[in-house]
Amino acid sequence: MTGVARSVVFCGAWDEGPGYPRAAGLRQGLQSLGVAVRECRAPGLGAGKQRLLRQPWRWPAALLRHRRQRAGLVRDLRAALAAERPDAVLVPYPGHHVVGAVASASTVPVVLDLFLSAYDTVVEDRAAVAPGSLGANWLRECDARACAAADLVLLDTPANAAYVAALTGEPAERFAWLPLSDPDAVARPAPWPEPGQGPLEVLFFGTGVPLHGLRTLVDAVATAPPTCLRLVGGTAADRAHAQRALGPRLRLEPGFVDRPRLQELLDRCHLVAGVFGTSGKAQRVVPWKVVHALAAARPVITADTPAVCGWLDGSGALFTAPAGDASALAGLLRELGAAPGRVREAAAAARPAYDRHFAVERAGERWRDLLERAVALPRRRR
Repeated sequence: MTGVARSVVFCGAWDEGPGYPRAAGLRQGLQSLGVAVRECRAPGLGAGKQRLLRQPWRWPAALLRHRRQRAGLVRDLRAALAAERPDAVLVPYPGHHVVGAVASASTVPVVLDLFLSAYDTVVEDRAAVAPGSLGANWLRECDARACAAADLVLLDTPANAAYVAALTGEPAERFAWLPLSDPDAVARPAPWPEPGQGPLEVLFFGTGVPLHGLRTLVDAVATAPPTCLRLVGGTAADRAHAQRALGPRLRLEPGFVDRPRLQELLDRCHLVAGVFGTSGKAQRVVPWKVVHALAAARPVITADTPAVCGWLDGSGALFTAPAGDASALAGLLRELGAAPGRVREAAAAARPAYDRHFAVERAGERWRDLLERAVALPRRRR
């Protein structure tokens, strides 16, 4: 490797495996440059994060567990630094609760992959806490403390980096972006399946958070025969609404599928649904489902947002409609159902678009600049 960094330590309590591809994508990007990656890792919460948010009586025990977790990470990090000094320490998402302790123990620059703002997710996108409330102010402070602790903070898009810089009041030059990638992308995607005389099959997968705008999609499909929807995930209310609205045109999958099953569904579908929500977050992100779809050589239908169009406008792999507009989305679906050749052409453009913007090699190129920037930073006073 001709760049500055040769070794990075991942230190934190992140999740990996099905449904949590970010850390694996970061690791692949670094390793594509020849950077050695070591780990100091405590168990993540996985799906337990949502349950914990709904059960405040469990918060005291969780705080005690996090305190012990931080102490263990500090011990492990100090041992790792003593054994072989890395060029930088990376705290993967979610790192809000550990980055301060990690930064205090580190003798090298600390990079935080914030990835998601807690305030943006809970207050602005999910509207679970009212703006200006005690809870909202606390979440903003959590974001600010986490960002202040790190030497460099990563988000997934330039728009998200600018948003969090403004939210926290930290200098914009301390923020950077690193796009998503699919760590499980197949080398040779399956051919696009011709619909023949059958319906155009749209695949949606996701939890059904407001960002996704799943109701908008369901209502659009309901008035766009003969399109059918294969649904993975969604909330219980979303799934019930889809069953009532779509009847036999709904292919209902479980609430969660593993990565091999998701790949099977991607291989079988004609079109992948992105996001259709109207929140500010929806305007700033390129969702995982878009990246997964392009890696599988499947075209995407999604909301016309600055982030998605900024990356993919002109790629030929994308169909867009105004965010939150079920009528316009239905019209677009009817057009595509009557002209499957357009979808076939978009499918041919999908994997090249992924390779240009989101492949491991692109992440590696971005990492080269980010690591040189991080290593050159003066250590901040803790």
